[in-house]
Amino acid sequence: MKYILLPTDFSKNAWNAVEYALNLFKEEICTFYIFNVYNQPASGPYTGITSAKAREAIYHAQVENSKAGLKDVLSKVNEKYNNPNHIYKCLSKYEMFSTAVLNAEKELNIDCIVMGTKGASTFKEMTLGSNTASLIGIIKCPIIAVPKNKEFKKIKEIGLSTDYDISFTDLGLKPLLRLVNYNNSTLSVLHIMDRNCKLSTKQTESLDSLKTVLKPVKSNFYTLTDIGVSSGVHAFVESRKLDMLCIIAKEQDFLKRILNKSYSKSISNHSNVPLLILSIKNF
Repeated sequence: MKYILLPTDFSKNAWNAVEYALNLFKEEICTFYIFNVYNQPASGPYTGITSAKAREAIYHAQVENSKAGLKDVLSKVNEKYNNPNHIYKCLSKYEMFSTAVLNAEKELNIDCIVMGTKGASTFKEMTLGSNTASLIGIIKCPIIAVPKNKEFKKIKEIGLSTDYDISFTDLGLKPLLRLVNYNNSTLSVLHIMDRNCKLSTKQTESLDSLKTVLKPVKSNFYTLTDIGVSSGVHAFVESRKLDMLCIIAKEQDFLKRILNKSYSKSISNHSNVPLLILSIKNF
């Protein structure tokens, strides 16, 4: 039994991510937690001297909106997806988003989080979405970030973009390998470097450890030279027609690079493919 968390803000994009998850795991026995998180803004007209009643009224309104929204999502799921392999449960929390998801991951033994990359309340400048980005570095389970309007299709090929700067392990790559085996996919590993550079000793050891871990699956290794990371990843995704791209998130460093429009953000910005985000904590 797999336990999948489906955060939703009841937006069209959140529903699209729900549908993607139900299709992705349609052959597996799963419990899906349809999860809504709400909290009052830090500022607003109700935060003055007479704010107590206003806060209480807003809180009760949010509770009712959350219940109604979850009921609507569950109704749509039951109407469109009658899958005996799946169990659906609705949960709502009055909490900060990242805190609520972290607690849910621990309390419910969540195996995977599937969510949209953009929602009704995310910042436009953050391609991954502020909610998704807020989970980087604190969540150990894998996150699948589904681009806006991306419909599920058979996953024939998954890309893994890496700098060969970590020691790869079976445990760390387990979510990726499960997806590869489950879909009978090919795994294509991408490394981008300067033509005049060579892999360091540490990188060579990392490459060797990765090849060892990937022996049981169909895998290919590619190196692109003399091309920027953004252009290289975009070209690789488009030329290979990848169905998913895997990235290993390096905690706050990863989040910082998202905000600085470098490696990781370039990937999400230039490819309309779902991202499988693995945590460095598992390696």
